Amino acid sequence: MTSKTHNSNMVNGQIKPINGISERIVSIFHSLDRSSFMPKELIDNSFTEKNLALPNNRVILRPSIIAKIVMHIDLKENENVLILGSTNGYLAAILSLLAETVIVIEEDDDLMRISEENIKKNEINNVIFFKKNISEGCAEQSPFNAIIIEGAVESLPQTILDQLELGGRLLTILSENGICSAKLFTRKESMLQTKPLFPCSVPVLSSFKQKNIFSF
Repeated sequence: MTSKTHNSNMVNGQIKPINGISERIVSIFHSLDRSSFMPKELIDNSFTEKNLALPNNRVILRPSIIAKIVMHIDLKENENVLILGSTNGYLAAILSLLAETVIVIEEDDDLMRISEENIKKNEINNVIFFKKNISEGCAEQSPFNAIIIEGAVESLPQTILDQLELGGRLLTILSENGICSAKLFTRKESMLQTKPLFPCSVPVLSSFKQKNIFSF
């Protein structure tokens, strides 16, 4: 089978059945060949429904988790989104077809290079990369309509939340007592609204370990 066929099978088998997912999101996953974003050593596992391990405790998230993140962040075409941690650029590519601008922060040289090459290879021109510590966010480009942390966190610095505009939302995978689940946080005038989304198993990003600046 061709890569395109494998990609179509992945979408139809792992993404289309997700409850509540839109036809538009499904069509975007069809339009981007996931294998074109994979490092050579992982290309044979491009369409597998599991997280793929990378060096330094990083992972490429399984297709269904990426799809659920995209669905729940619910981007509009005039919005900007910040991604903290890029891995291979696949999530950024998907979101680039939904949002006006995608800002990506990555601290790992290899992942930064791979992500930039993949975005360029797929002829996407509304994704901007910055090399810096992912736990800092990108205050100079804020405020953001949406922020996504591509990996799990034990805690979240207030400085990240401050980069959300009022009404903006942040989606992350929160590790509490070793159990991970995705959560959506919406910034209100004087409070933070929290919504649990789905359980998952993802390693905690080293940059977000034991930084108890903001506790849930």
